[in-house]
Amino acid sequence: MENNDISEIEYLDFLKEEDAIQYFGKLDYLLKDGTHFQCYGDQIPYYRFLKKNKKSIKAFYQRFYGIILKEENKESDSYFFLDFNDSSRGNIPQSFRDILKNDYIIIGLIMYKILHSEKNLELTSIIKLKQTIRNDYQSFKPGLIKLIAQSTADKDNFNDDETIDNAIERALKQFRKLAWLDYKGDTFELRASFHRIITLYEDIIPKIDTVIESYQ
Repeated sequence: MENNDISEIEYLDFLKEEDAIQYFGKLDYLLKDGTHFQCYGDQIPYYRFLKKNKKSIKAFYQRFYGIILKEENKESDSYFFLDFNDSSRGNIPQSFRDILKNDYIIIGLIMYKILHSEKNLELTSIIKLKQTIRNDYQSFKPGLIKLIAQSTADKDNFNDDETIDNAIERALKQFRKLAWLDYKGDTFELRASFHRIITLYEDIIPKIDTVIESYQ
């Protein structure tokens, strides 16, 4: 019997690896939680395990869960993730589903606009990022505030600047969980996988001003 040209024996081949017990349990949990894996920091051994066994592991997820393990590239860097978008999350339990809130998506797209579209790649300070979003994108404020309010339980104690700053912090925390970026103290660093936000929402970037204004 075959599934996408891979036999039943081959789709479990990765479990025969000596380091499968060490890496696959955590790898499986984090992939299902939306984490992206790349050759970076403490992800390196997991990335190498994926790279070495990607054919077998891809077949495993497709057969057992109906979802696709993908490898995408940003310049010379590649990263792995489970593509819940194409597969409608297949048979992954609800507890594993990691859905980005609308305000996080918009903040991520604003970050992409600032850092990539406007070529401010030297911006690595979280404080300066907050200042840039608050001060240089004044026209975004009303729509962004309303969007944040729709995603927040406490709608009675809003201070515009503080509200935006807090939302940025929450978004950065979520992006770190997805391994789209990392930060320590005031310094953040984008990973290759941050580009995935454009893969998902590339239709919004050219009209982001209009999208944000629609929330006003």
